[in-house]
Amino acid sequence: MQLSQDISLTTIYQPIEKELKAVREKLLLHLRDAFGLIRGIGFESTVVGGKQIRPALALLAGLSLRPDKNDVLINVAVASEMTHFASLIHDDVVDNATTRRGGESVNARWHDKAAVLLGDYIISQALYILSDYDNSSVLRTIMSAIKEMSEGELHQITAGADGIISETDYYDIIRHKTSSLMGAVCEMPVHLLGESAETINAMRLFGHNFGMAFQVVDDLLDFVADEDQVGKPIFCDIKDGKATLPTICMLKRLDTAGCARIRRILEERVLEEKDKDWLTETIRATGADEYCADVARHFTSQAKHVLEILPDSEYKKSMLDLCDYIVARER
Repeated sequence: MQLSQDISLTTIYQPIEKELKAVREKLLLHLRDAFGLIRGIGFESTVVGGKQIRPALALLAGLSLRPDKNDVLINVAVASEMTHFASLIHDDVVDNATTRRGGESVNARWHDKAAVLLGDYIISQALYILSDYDNSSVLRTIMSAIKEMSEGELHQITAGADGIISETDYYDIIRHKTSSLMGAVCEMPVHLLGESAETINAMRLFGHNFGMAFQVVDDLLDFVADEDQVGKPIFCDIKDGKATLPTICMLKRLDTAGCARIRRILEERVLEEKDKDWLTETIRATGADEYCADVARHFTSQAKHVLEILPDSEYKKSMLDLCDYIVARER
């Protein structure tokens, strides 16, 4: 399977270019006390140079309904990215990751204690920002997402000694770990704008389906991406003993010897170069890559359908384009 992109994020973000610039500036302001720990490592570029999918979704979801409320929505976008940022720091501790965006992870540069405390600090900053709105629905939404993200991580950790889980379990894990925050990011602006329960539910469903597709593609890229493009090692999940959708699909389609080889990698957590070459060939030979791509397209199709509730606008178009972008991204 060849992943390609016909449209850039720069083009998609054009309607919110000014707002995203303000988000980046506020992120730097709110995180200035943390930069002593993250300066010079991979996370610094994540703050100001990442894809910024989550703040973009927050802005687009709100502006698609109330294009005159851009200033009100910026803090929601900032808090959304900060929550994601903190979750990445915590994930690196859990995964014992040593790199992030081609640089050192926080836990590698310092130690796990500093990374955990920094993640907690950033989450508290995000909640503090949102508390200014005095809107209990907004706070409940983000706090529920944080709770679900933790539940998803715990589920994955306790999934089994050999990492083998069912496809149903996989979807449940990514619904908690990734989709919950995406849903909250799209839901919070709608709460803030006082929209109807129907619209609130629609935006939450959009974020849910978008997030599911995003994670499926992310897990596929861990097998098929160019390591230089993604800025981090590939085959990380299987080497860490985690069976994501590509692995689960291959296990269903391989013969006994092939399944035994994958199980050995998951159990021993040792991945040799010959294993990498074999996995690269096998994911394509079994059609597991196309299966994952089809699953991602199914979720984005559901996400697009939900957007029918919105009036036509440049913001809605960008949300639709983002759906196409994530299933074609190469990093």
